Amino acid sequence: MSDLKYIILDKIKQNIVCEKVQVNNKSHLHQHHAQSPKNNNSHFELIISSAELKKLKPVDAHKKIYEILDEEMKNIIHSLEIKIN
Repeated sequence: MSDLKYIILDKIKQNIVCEKVQVNNKSHLHQHHAQSPKNNNSHFELIISSAELKKLKPVDAHKKIYEILDEEMKNIIHSLEIKIN
């Protein structure tokens, strides 16, 4: 599971035309929350610069990202913060 950051990065790069993409593991900031899984792979921040996504409504851009990461969102990721530039 320690490679989840890179799995996210690879899936995004393979499915969205991006000028820049960054994935930050923020799990350590949430380790004391009662609902947070204690696996150090639960909370991520995705910062993406993409003309493709900017053409979409924000909700549609987020839906596209969630569809790409469907398996990870259902099974591993507890929280995904998305910032589209």
